[in-house]
Amino acid sequence: MKSFLTYLIPFLLFSCAQETSVPPVTSGEELVSPSPSVENINNTMENSSPSQDTRRFEDPSVVSDEQLSNYYIEMDCSIDGEPIGTMVFDLWASEAPIAVRNFLRYADEGLYDNKTYHRILRDFMIQGGSPDNTAAGKGQYGNVKAEFSKDKIRQHRYGTLSMARGGNPDSASSQYFIVTDSYNPSVRNLDGQYTSFGQLVKGVDVLEAIADIPVEPNKMSGEPSSPLKRAEVTQCRVVEGSTPKFDEIVRRPLPDIGDEPEQIKIQHVLISFAGTRTEATRTKEDAEKLAMDILARAQAGEDFDALVMEYTDDPGGKSTEPRGSYSMMNTGRRNVEADEASAVIQKEAEAIQQGLIARVQSKEITMEEAQAEFRKITEPLVLKLSAIQWFPREQMVPGFGNIGFKLKVGEVGISNYHKTDSPFGWHIIKRYE
Repeated sequence: MKSFLTYLIPFLLFSCAQETSVPPVTSGEELVSPSPSVENINNTMENSSPSQDTRRFEDPSVVSDEQLSNYYIEMDCSIDGEPIGTMVFDLWASEAPIAVRNFLRYADEGLYDNKTYHRILRDFMIQGGSPDNTAAGKGQYGNVKAEFSKDKIRQHRYGTLSMARGGNPDSASSQYFIVTDSYNPSVRNLDGQYTSFGQLVKGVDVLEAIADIPVEPNKMSGEPSSPLKRAEVTQCRVVEGSTPKFDEIVRRPLPDIGDEPEQIKIQHVLISFAGTRTEATRTKEDAEKLAMDILARAQAGEDFDALVMEYTDDPGGKSTEPRGSYSMMNTGRRNVEADEASAVIQKEAEAIQQGLIARVQSKEITMEEAQAEFRKITEPLVLKLSAIQWFPREQMVPGFGNIGFKLKVGEVGISNYHKTDSPFGWHIIKRYE
């Protein structure tokens, strides 16, 4: 059964927010988010067959739990065939021996060699380890038991190595993810829900290069996480010995934003057309004509709230205060207070979701009834979130941020329709703070 939380909380289904930060998932009977469910078994077996000189990490009589701590991981990576460097990971063998043993086994047998990062969410994580590079399937040895923890040492943060899974807590197999931001509320909510088992100690530049790869919507789910360049682990090596000590500080670098403001508040009117992921029915030509008319009226000083209420195709635009508003942080900047509050609200919504899922499973209500009830119950949470949430620029469609951060307070501009930069249509944007 697919979780409807995926569709309803990412959060505020605003048309400009393009990144949903849903949990890392793998294919299986239960999915936390849409993902291909066809497993290429032949490919999996071909790419996972152990060689004769493997170290038998699966056998505690050969490699004990105590001995697991004497190994670490090196990942050589490339983008579109060009080497970009090596990531080095310390493994938390004493805290998560099952996950560490599982990962070392697959790495030692070569499963992770020449495998891509098939899912990239700049402010959340990069996900890899699919046996057939399609995002589907699991490793040939099946699922492993979860080792969730909320201990500080296991906290998900920038560079944390963790296991992807399906809806069942014990459904992790070969797919893993690497966290690419420490402050995203979705990252904070991974603790106690996903098995963290290691930490990046060298290779921030490599992780950043992969995380910065442009993406397009996933053809199955619509989530903008399918990379437009091939990010590949050319070799994943198991190295025996103590993890080396490096001088590198492992944290997300703060990008240079030049003269642009760190944060802005804007209003916008979305004019869309048939064929986009909105309910608009007008033609593309009519949409462009209407957008230019609204731009001229807004620049002439017409009441922007009224324009939003009459014309916007943004499904959440009429419920915010002021109308059609977004608060945005520039690249790499965060509003920690808002992130913490957002994380609490997401937890509330998740608790509501779990209660409704239980009622569906007991056949008390149907899935359709649960979805409707979820929307009704969480409406106050959505409004509460909209009042405090700051969107990272990377979570908006590119054209939206490109125009917004160039405007002075009081100015009006437009992000014209573009297949990737502004895929929902024309955004008439006014900066008000």
